[in-house]
Amino acid sequence: MALRIAGRIVQSSTTVTNTATSIPSTAVVGRNTMLILNNGSNTVYLGASNVTTANGYPLSAGEEKAFDLDDAVVLYGVTGSDTSDVRSLEGV
Repeated sequence: MALRIAGRIVQSSTTVTNTATSIPSTAVVGRNTMLILNNGSNTVYLGASNVTTANGYPLSAGEEKAFDLDDAVVLYGVTGSDTSDVRSLEGV
């Protein structure tokens, strides 16, 4: 998937725990694309605010995923235990 970035990018780092955590904490206004990298050592499960390890999309340690998401969509992550460092790039 090719990412479409017409204006600017914003980077952030989010510590994801075993409670659903928004990635990033606040979306960039006008966002149309997002790249997520699991920079930690634990699998992060992605989804909506009710994401769990049983129903989330798994993102293994070191794996990245691109999404076409506007700023109205909130992406959440959760770990099975401990924490994981998740990096994101948002494109406007």
